Amino acid sequence: MYSLLHRYKSITVAIIAVATGGFFLWLFFAGGISDITSPSKRCVVEVNSGCVTIKDYRRELLRFSNLLQNPQMEKLVKDQVLSNLIAQELLYQKAKDLSLVASNEEVVEVIKSDPTFHEGGLFSASKYKEILSRNGMTPEEYEDYLRKAISIQKLLRLLTNGVYITEEEFKINLLADSTLLSGSLYLITPSDVKDRYTPTDQELLEYYQKNKELFKRQEGRVVRVWKEKDKEKALSIYKDLKAGKEVQGFQEFRLPEDIQKLGEAINKEAQRLTPQDRVSVFKEGEEYVVVYLKELLPTGYEDFEKVKEKVKEKLIEEKSQSFMLQKAQEVVKAIKEGKKPEVKALNFSQTPAMQLSAVININQKDLVNIVLSQEKVFGPYPLRQGYGVLFIESRSQKEIKKEEKQELFKDILSLKSQAILTRYVEHLEKNAKIKINKELLGGG
Repeated sequence: MYSLLHRYKSITVAIIAVATGGFFLWLFFAGGISDITSPSKRCVVEVNSGCVTIKDYRRELLRFSNLLQNPQMEKLVKDQVLSNLIAQELLYQKAKDLSLVASNEEVVEVIKSDPTFHEGGLFSASKYKEILSRNGMTPEEYEDYLRKAISIQKLLRLLTNGVYITEEEFKINLLADSTLLSGSLYLITPSDVKDRYTPTDQELLEYYQKNKELFKRQEGRVVRVWKEKDKEKALSIYKDLKAGKEVQGFQEFRLPEDIQKLGEAINKEAQRLTPQDRVSVFKEGEEYVVVYLKELLPTGYEDFEKVKEKVKEKLIEEKSQSFMLQKAQEVVKAIKEGKKPEVKALNFSQTPAMQLSAVININQKDLVNIVLSQEKVFGPYPLRQGYGVLFIESRSQKEIKKEEKQELFKDILSLKSQAILTRYVEHLEKNAKIKINKELLGGG
């Protein structure tokens, strides 16, 4: 079922805002502009070779600031924001692969059409620079952000062209939209089963041995970097390194772990170096940079003791899934017996049935059953983190006018496009290397 609040709908909402202009005006009035334009390049998530920065994360959270004030919604919103940002990064990477990156002309067109930067009805370059400067943002940063957004939009158009709705699909969605439900959604999350299982050292070792590929270390390299303002001094370091001499005053980095600590130019040079050509010197800005390849690190498997905590997390996560399903089945049984489950519940009233799939993974067959059946308890259904059990207290019907049906048809068409997008993003996620910085998220 195509939910009115689909999992990735916020992606296209953001992109449409950019494409139609006025994006910076939204950004400005959202508040907290200094938070999202800070120079920090720390990654909350590494997606393949890309990075979702703490700045990206905070900017996206601003859009849901009202929901974040609700303690029950805070974690759900933060998880969703993170999921959306990962999806955006994956889509942008795919857009680049397909040569769909926005041109300079397309970026300029969006900027010039934004009334935020107009004076007397026309674009003003001085006002553009002044507004960006006043809010701690360079034109390059803003234009890079726009380029990414427009590129994703181009990919989305390619993915969703030719989507259509069958008569049967429309009837099912019309039924779901005209049926209003009242009741509760019981949530079974990892916190409900966190004390059910503590793995032994032997179990951890066995899991590690059976799943070694999860802890495989990719080929890496250790590089040393010198930065000097004096050209002759930089050349002297370069010559000494070429001659096999030891030179002090360097910073050492291990790649790919430290890739975000290096600038793009330095990282490019570091990746280019080989055992036969270990040293490079070039100018970056006002400084001369010397990069030296100290060591190549072969692929292999991380030592068990080094990744023991990671092994524990993964094992508990896997076990938690089965424990949560078991707990959800217990909740179903308790509700049917007239008992009140001791888990969190979200109450809803006079809610269109279709909107239930905003938070629950319900297929069309199940949704039709919920709408037409006289049963009251349904599930468990998988959530992003855990399971949900539905208790339907009452059902009612609302009349849908002709104009509303036309709008519904447009919504369904749009949401079917979103469903296609979801499946596509899930495909990209399965084939991507995604590393979440939980420590940074905790502080972000």
